[in-house]
Amino acid sequence: MKLLFVYMNATMRGSFPIGLTNLASYLKSLGHEIEIFDTTFYLQYAAKNRNKVGEKFGLYKPIENPVAFKYLDSDAEIDLLKKIGDFKPDLVGFSILSANYYHAVEWSRKIKEVFPGLPVIYGGLHPSICPDQVIAEPSVDIICLGEGEYALAELLQRLNAKQDITAVRNLWVKQDGQIYKNPLRELISLDELPVLDWGLFSQQHIYAPLNGRMRRIGSVEFSRGCPYSCNYCSCTALRNLTVPQKYLRHKSIDRAISDLIVLKDKYKVEMFYFLDETFMSMDLNLFKDLARIYKREVGVPFYAMTHPHSVTEEKVKIVEDMGCYLMTIGIEVGNEKFRAEVLNRRVANTKIIEAFDLFHKSSVLPSAFAMIGLPFETRELIFDTIELFRRCKPATYSVGIFQPFMGSKLRQVCVDKGFYDPAGDTYEYPSDTSVLTMPQLPAMEIEKLYRTFMLYTKVDKNLFPLVKKAEDDDVLLAELIRQYQDVRS
Repeated sequence: MKLLFVYMNATMRGSFPIGLTNLASYLKSLGHEIEIFDTTFYLQYAAKNRNKVGEKFGLYKPIENPVAFKYLDSDAEIDLLKKIGDFKPDLVGFSILSANYYHAVEWSRKIKEVFPGLPVIYGGLHPSICPDQVIAEPSVDIICLGEGEYALAELLQRLNAKQDITAVRNLWVKQDGQIYKNPLRELISLDELPVLDWGLFSQQHIYAPLNGRMRRIGSVEFSRGCPYSCNYCSCTALRNLTVPQKYLRHKSIDRAISDLIVLKDKYKVEMFYFLDETFMSMDLNLFKDLARIYKREVGVPFYAMTHPHSVTEEKVKIVEDMGCYLMTIGIEVGNEKFRAEVLNRRVANTKIIEAFDLFHKSSVLPSAFAMIGLPFETRELIFDTIELFRRCKPATYSVGIFQPFMGSKLRQVCVDKGFYDPAGDTYEYPSDTSVLTMPQLPAMEIEKLYRTFMLYTKVDKNLFPLVKKAEDDDVLLAELIRQYQDVRS
């Protein structure tokens, strides 16, 4: 069978998408003919390039060794229709987040106009957490909830044999005016997934910026799932879909290492990015074994993310010896009480500081992530976050403005408290301003603090009045960013 996946990526940020790549590689390994239409490098999406927004306000370092990417100046929708006409797939699949749902709908409606008999399936995060909304869309025939490897393999087998498809688990199917809602099946063993086939995508995805340099980076996973239930995240909604199964699981070390060796050699990977939600939270003995074998057999630098609770002196030494270049730790907000009560992220500031101090004593760069503009937040609370950043001194960091993502508990809080009106929600939120309406912290105030966040974390405090002035003075802001962007506290 021939399946065309549509990868809706309007941010112009390269990176092989782990979920779609796993799914496409698995189906290709079963003998199906798979192609991917990828929107990443279309110039029509240049305005949404988040790297440029981050660089403008000093949140991302300027790239020292830029890569000359090849961008497409043609119309993506026209190219997609031509691709379908040339490839003649038996099924078109859209892998979507909430942010690109309505854009995908525009395209699937056009597909139905031009190719009315071609079945369309939607999968990914948004259909999994908003299935009733998505299956009601006339241009969508099938949706996949949760993981799609087993479900799509069975679907393609049944389509090929011209058998009934209405009882395939994980799928909701529209047929003859009825909607068949099937239960979820068992989760896939990560060891059953083949080696990631990055050849399905443009090889420009191998290049990604990190700490001011473009590098050949491969995004991989050792584990899937998260043990935490933070209120701002959609991961809890995905995990709840699979109850009572254990959503958090990992590959065997032998399988993980063999895959990494293949990817390193085939694609000339300079650095791996482990997308595990909290890399250092694994069992200590497992961690030691993985580190020892990775160092011996793979031997290239890597970076990852982890939770402050997972950071111990012993584990920092392990990742350092393993070849870790950078570890990102989620600070999120600086006020401990706010972090616990609003975010349901219960970790003490002393533990966060300890985690950063341990990494500062090693050769591994500690990175950080934070959010501002959260419900109930104030300017004073944002300065608690700034103060914690000044104390932790991350080597690099990213800060984002809170967005009321579908599936997160905080979205409903925002709606209930009148901070956010979901009517007409496109789910496509700007990266440099807030969509919330809060009396104690207007959107304009959030935007000003986002623009000056880097400066407040870098400059001497006696310059804070000057930075405050720069909140309303673009010329002064640009000059201060130029002066302090590369300052290391």
